[in-house]
Amino acid sequence: MAKTITEKNAKKFAAMILEDLEDEITAQLNGFVGSVVNDLSNMGQSSRTTSTTEAYLGGEGVAQKGVSPVLTGFFASSWKAGTSQISRVDNRKGPWAKIKYKGNKLLPGYKPLIKRRYALPKNLKLKDTIYIGNTTQYANGAIVSPKSNINAYLQGGAGNFTEGLNQKIDRFFTDKRPDIRVGAIARGSTQVGYAKQ
Repeated sequence: MAKTITEKNAKKFAAMILEDLEDEITAQLNGFVGSVVNDLSNMGQSSRTTSTTEAYLGGEGVAQKGVSPVLTGFFASSWKAGTSQISRVDNRKGPWAKIKYKGNKLLPGYKPLIKRRYALPKNLKLKDTIYIGNTTQYANGAIVSPKSNINAYLQGGAGNFTEGLNQKIDRFFTDKRPDIRVGAIARGSTQVGYAKQ
């Protein structure tokens, strides 16, 4: 039996709606990933910067605290997102190697520098598994540091930020909430624990 013009038009219309919805959710996903990386880099909601890619903390108009702990700024500068697992291989280098500290305090005359080391990915797709991680070798210790608000941020608790991960998910994904799982690999372990958000 041949389809009527109305049936053909209805299928085209449904396909257009589906494509439009997928485009909107893909844009939301890319915005969400960028926003999370910015928050973890202390360049998002709680840190005002003079530029979108660089901030000397402690200067005029720049927040002192954010989600990531900051000593030299290298850890906060080393967040990365992509479609493959993030390797933790980096030691302080570049301008951060010149920032002097003793223990957990900077020496007089030095300020931390937060400068994005990795570009945000473009055109992430809904079918992609997306990883957000820190590339520093000492990431495990920094995440559990008393100065860190990362666990509170991921669990939606209180900290030096205005919006936890769950609130951010709700704000970005208004039509369809994706399957988001937060995982962590502990030092010396190959097991990953996931909590569905």
